[in-house]
Amino acid sequence: EDVWSDIFRQMGRQYREPRLVLFRDATQTSCGVGQSAMGPFYCPPDQRVYIDLGFFDELASRFHAPGQFPQAYVIAHEVGHHVQNLLGITGKVQQMREGMSRRDANALSVRTELQADCFAGVWAYHANRQRGGRMIGEADVDQALAAATAIGDDRLQRQAQGRVVPDSFSHGTSAQRVRWFRA
Repeated sequence: EDVWSDIFRQMGRQYREPRLVLFRDATQTSCGVGQSAMGPFYCPPDQRVYIDLGFFDELASRFHAPGQFPQAYVIAHEVGHHVQNLLGITGKVQQMREGMSRRDANALSVRTELQADCFAGVWAYHANRQRGGRMIGEADVDQALAAATAIGDDRLQRQAQGRVVPDSFSHGTSAQRVRWFRA
């Protein structure tokens, strides 16, 4: 939160911290019932980041991305959605989606997810700089990129159904997620 507070201050804006809600299985949100099958998510109306702790277990066991920094990457991605909300991006994207075909609206949603990956990278870069370059090492970045690769839509679809259907992506390919985190 220190990173985003500084960045917003440099833009002449005030950053409002999101609330972090940790849960297992299900929880009530302003966006409806949050369930573990949804994975981590951000709810704009209540400005909360929801993390099902079971997802972190799955990140380590199923996706082979153990460690604290992959967890930090996931949280930073969801906080990236909060940043989008505060900057008005979320509302603009919702408006734009209304006049689009289903395919184009989905593609725009994927771009929004990739921007959240980029914002996670912005956070990591600035958090490391604030701490004199001692907070995040190359091994940490490699772990985060392994997580991004493991949860790319192409990889998940190939594992689940044996084929990749780009029109049904929700977050982008593994390569896109890695590229935007690094950007």
